[in-house]
Amino acid sequence: MPHVIGVDTGGTFTDTVIVNEAGERVTGKSGTTPADPATGIMNSLSDAARALDSNLETVLEETEVLFHGTTLTTNTVLERTGGDVGLITTKGHRDALHIGRTKSRTTGLSEYEMQHYASQSKPEPIVPKQRIQELDERIDYKGSAVVGLDDEQVREAVRDIVDEVDSLAVNLLWSFENPDHEQRVAEIAAEEAPDLPTYLSHEVTARLGEYERGATTAVNAYTAPILEAYVEDLVDELRDAGLDAPVYIMKSTGGAMPVSDASTEAVATIMSGPTGGVIGSQYVGTEIGTENLICTDVGGTSFDVGLIIDGEIQTRPTTSVHQYTLYQLTVDIDSIGSGGGSIAWIDEGGALRVGPDSAGADPGPACYGQGGTRPTVTDADLLLGYISPDYFLGGRRDLDADAAETAMREHVAEPLDMTVEEAAAGVFEIVNGAMADLLRQMTIERGHDPREFSVLAYGGAGPLHASFYADDLDAESVVIPLGDTASVFSAFGIASSDLNWVEEVSNPSLAPFDPADVTEAFEALESAVRSDFDEQGVDHENVTFSREVDLRYKGQVHQVSVDAPTGGLTETDLDDVLDRWEAKYEGLYGSGSTYADAQVELVNQRVLASAETMDPTLSADDSMSEEPQIGTRDVYWPGPSGFVETDIYDGERIVPDMSIVGPAIVQLPDTTVTIRPHQEATVDDYRNIVITEA
Repeated sequence: MPHVIGVDTGGTFTDTVIVNEAGERVTGKSGTTPADPATGIMNSLSDAARALDSNLETVLEETEVLFHGTTLTTNTVLERTGGDVGLITTKGHRDALHIGRTKSRTTGLSEYEMQHYASQSKPEPIVPKQRIQELDERIDYKGSAVVGLDDEQVREAVRDIVDEVDSLAVNLLWSFENPDHEQRVAEIAAEEAPDLPTYLSHEVTARLGEYERGATTAVNAYTAPILEAYVEDLVDELRDAGLDAPVYIMKSTGGAMPVSDASTEAVATIMSGPTGGVIGSQYVGTEIGTENLICTDVGGTSFDVGLIIDGEIQTRPTTSVHQYTLYQLTVDIDSIGSGGGSIAWIDEGGALRVGPDSAGADPGPACYGQGGTRPTVTDADLLLGYISPDYFLGGRRDLDADAAETAMREHVAEPLDMTVEEAAAGVFEIVNGAMADLLRQMTIERGHDPREFSVLAYGGAGPLHASFYADDLDAESVVIPLGDTASVFSAFGIASSDLNWVEEVSNPSLAPFDPADVTEAFEALESAVRSDFDEQGVDHENVTFSREVDLRYKGQVHQVSVDAPTGGLTETDLDDVLDRWEAKYEGLYGSGSTYADAQVELVNQRVLASAETMDPTLSADDSMSEEPQIGTRDVYWPGPSGFVETDIYDGERIVPDMSIVGPAIVQLPDTTVTIRPHQEATVDDYRNIVITEA
C-alpha cells in the first residue's frame, strides 16, 4: 500500500512517521547528527522501516511522497554559518540593515535577557558594509522612475564584490511598485558573474518596509546556498537508497514546497520544524471535534506553542530570527529555551534558572552518558521518578541516574545548600512555570480564555510536563495525541501537510478602498500562483485559494490580518472586511480600543493556495490486550505529598475506553505521560490520551 513519510530533524532527535491511506502508521527515531543531518535522517528512516518489519530500500520504493521539516535555515542564521553575501541598494541607504529598527536590540530576546540592557546590542550584520554597493537610481512610491539606472555603474558594483561573495541580494527602493531596476541589475549580474546566485527583494517579498524587505532578502541570500546544497545531498542519498518519489520541504506557512524551490525560497523554511506539530494538531482536532487547541511541543532544546481557534491555525505576517524581523508569513508559534536538554544554572544573584542554553544532541543531558556534565530538565525528570532509567526510548538507551545525581549535586544542590531531590524539584517547577507563562502570553494576554481550550502535548517531553503547565491555566483538558505518535508528532503533522503557496504585495491605500484596485491586485497574485502550478505540474482543480489583507490605523506601525472574500470585490465586501477587522482588533487589544475617527490603512494583500497530496485518515485502534499496569515506583508530585508510590502503566497495552486515575505514569516507547493525583485519563478510539480533572 502506498504511503507518505514525514521526517522532522530536531535539536536532539530526528523523527520519522510513515502513514498509509488507511491511517495505519509507524514511527522511527534516531539521534540528530548536527555535523551531517542526513545521517540522522537515514537512521530514523531505517528505524521506522524496522517497525514495519521491512528494510529501508523496500519502504522508500513504496513511498508516494516524502515531506521534510528542518531547522537548518534557522540554525544557519543563529550560528552564523551561512555564505558571504553582497548587497546592492539605492544610494543613501547603505546603512539601512545596520541601523534596523528601534526594537532590533530586543527582538527575539528572552525576558531575562531584556532585563540586562547594557549587554544588549543590535544583531551582527548579515552583510558587512564593505560588501554593500550603492546605485544612483530611484523609483518613487508610485512606481515611476525618477532617476534612471546606469548600466555601467551596476557592472562596476558587481565587479567590485563578486570575488568576495557567495551570493548577491538586491534591495532597491519601491521595487515592489516597479521592479524594472532590480530586474536589470539581475540581468547585468548574470552577464558579469553567471555563477553568482542573485536574489531580488521584489521576488523574495514584495512588501512595504525597506529594512524588513532588505533583511528578508539578505537572510534568503545568506541561507539559500546552504539549504540548496543540503537538500541536493539529501535527495541524492535518498535516491541511492531507493526513493523514486517527490521530496518536499516544510514551510513556515504551514504547507510544503518542492525541494527545487529551496534556492529561491530558503527564508520560507524559517520555523519549518515546529510548524509540523501545529498542522498535525489541526488534523487531530478536526477528527476528534475539538476546535480550540493550544499546541505545545516540548523537545530537546525548546518549548514551542501555537494556537488553533475555531479550527483555524493562527498565523502572523512576520517572523524573527537572530533579532532580525523578516517578512515571512508563518504559523504563529512562540518559543522559549525550555526543553528536555535545557541546562539548570545559577545566576549572579544566586537564583536558580533553567535554559535557554541546552545540552543538545551532543553531548546531551548528563544521564545520557555521552560526556555531558551539566544538569538538565531530563536529569531532573529522571531523579524525580517520572522517567524510568531502564525504559528510555523504549529501552533502547539506558539512563545513568548516578551521572544525573552528580551533575545536579555539583551544579545546583551544593551551591544552594539543598538536597539533590530538592534541587531536581526546583528545576522541574521552574521549567513548568516558564512553560505556563508562555501559555498565558499566547492566550490570556491576547484576549483568549484558556479554560475554553484543550492543550495538545507532544514532543519527547511534552506529555510528561503538560499535566502541570496546563493545570496552571485551568485548561479544559490535556490531549496526548495518538498515543505513541505523540513523541514524533511534528513528523506526523509534516506527513499530513499539503502543498502551499503564498504570494503577497504591498498596496497602500486609505479606506474607503477602491474595490476594482483591490480586486486587480488579488487577481495578479492569483495569476502568479497559477503560473507556479503550471511549472510544478499541479492540477488546478485540486487547489483551493484564500485571501488576506493587513490593515492598521493610519500612523500605526503594526498591522492586523483579516480574511477577504474571493472573486470580484464590491464596496459591501470591503465594508464587511473592515467590520471583521475592527472586531478582531478589539479582540486583540480590548473592548473600546478601536477609534472610529481614525483612518484605516490597507498595507498588504496576500493570496494563499494549497493543494492536497495524499489524505490519510486516522484509524481507530481497538487491539489488545494484556494487563496494562506493570508495577509501581516512587514519583515526586509537587505539594505536601512529595514522593508517592505511583502506578505505572505500559502505554502500548492501553485500549480505547480505558480510564486511569491519578497519580499514574503511562510509559510509551518514546515519551512519558504524567497523570497528577487530582486527575484522570481516558483513552479514545484513536488512542489519544485525554486528561481531565478527576
